[in-house]
Amino acid sequence: MPYLCFDIGSSSLKAALVSETGGLLGLARRPVALSHGKAGAHEADAAGWIEAAFAAGAEAVGLARSASKGSAGRPELRALSVSGNGPTLLVADEYGEPLGPASSWLDRRALTEAEEVSALVGKTIDPTFYLPKALRLWRAADADLRDRMRWFFSCPEYLLYKLCGVAVTYLPHPGYEPYIWSEGALDALGLPKERFPPFAAPGIEAGKLADEAAERLGVAPGAPVVTGFPDFLAAIVGSASVEVGIACDRAGTSEAINLCADRPFPSRALLSLPHPVDGLWNVSGGVSTAGAAFEWLAPIMGRADVTDLLAEARLSPPGARGLVFLPYLAGERAPIWDAARRAAFVGLSMEQGRPEIARAVCESLAYGLKLASDLAIGDGMPFDLLRVSGQAAGDDFLCALKADVLGVPVEAPVIGDCELVGDAAACALCLGDAASLRESAASLVRIRRRFEPRRAEAYERAFSAYKAAIEALASVDAKR
Repeated sequence: MPYLCFDIGSSSLKAALVSETGGLLGLARRPVALSHGKAGAHEADAAGWIEAAFAAGAEAVGLARSASKGSAGRPELRALSVSGNGPTLLVADEYGEPLGPASSWLDRRALTEAEEVSALVGKTIDPTFYLPKALRLWRAADADLRDRMRWFFSCPEYLLYKLCGVAVTYLPHPGYEPYIWSEGALDALGLPKERFPPFAAPGIEAGKLADEAAERLGVAPGAPVVTGFPDFLAAIVGSASVEVGIACDRAGTSEAINLCADRPFPSRALLSLPHPVDGLWNVSGGVSTAGAAFEWLAPIMGRADVTDLLAEARLSPPGARGLVFLPYLAGERAPIWDAARRAAFVGLSMEQGRPEIARAVCESLAYGLKLASDLAIGDGMPFDLLRVSGQAAGDDFLCALKADVLGVPVEAPVIGDCELVGDAAACALCLGDAASLRESAASLVRIRRRFEPRRAEAYERAFSAYKAAIEALASVDAKR
């Protein structure tokens, strides 16, 4: 068997068997829990990730074996790799058990710590990032809990540890160190360096698949367990958004354009981080509560799930008859950078009903992406093509909507969960199946359908109203 790949999302964990040519041999999902509390608390069940991973992994292996009518006995994998949402952070003890819930990537409680870290490293470090969270958890712990703390992990690193017993911290590029942690910062903040696993680049063999993990997955032990990426970088690689002007749209609980550029954006309005391909940059911005907005709205609308909600949205004409939705259900990151922002329907009237409400929420996500892409284009950055990652890649309505609003072609890959293909690319690089991430991405990614943009004046009017509503409600949100 080829590569077994895992991706830990906010609402589900995916496991897939991916062939050396990018074919999907088996795919399984399991739900994972994310809770929302007071004062910006957003927490995940770290132990649940592990149970979900072994269940989904075993199912994916079983599906692949059934399809291929494999021989008896536990099959051998070529390699395994893990990606996951970052910067979700947890603390584990010496036995690898979590010491409380993980702080999700949405968690913004480390505001004070973020200011302290930002001043120390000379960069703007958001409260959602790794080091402010680690600092908050360490300072809040009593002496007994501190003694029990052994490792700070992000979610993919924790699953990798459970697979092979080796502790690492993913470092996609040296330029990410200030956004994760560094020895100098740990020393200055009084944090014990031995609690933070050593850095490892993507595509490196961390260890071998342990006997117990292999038994739970139903495969032979000993396969290489390969370092992967934070999920957004895995999706970039797994959508082959590795040439200047191509952007990956990561559509999940959150959603962002990740534009491949030859330079960083000149201001903080868009987040600029090193691209997985050396010498390039990832310029990004979007909507923090994108898929989360669908999940919030579906039960309110009396719809069983997001699929039913999207069917409702299709009944409304473009522009939602003048209704605009601001999708800021939990504050916003780039390009707005305002934790106080809140969601709102603007322009609601007797003419509108459920279809228009559903349509306005769908359109709002495309408008949020356009806010970011317009900034990049305005600075002279090429934006020629968008590739969609996530379950939205399988929805032609959403893909066509984004093409029309953004004014660029949109491509939907065959494997919409591009993070899994990014993991496969890391495996290919590690095993020497490809000479570079760019080469492995190009060889693994297949396109299901391309959507050409069509001009729609209704979207242009609605986007103007959307921007005006953001500006008009800023003072209202600030007074809450």
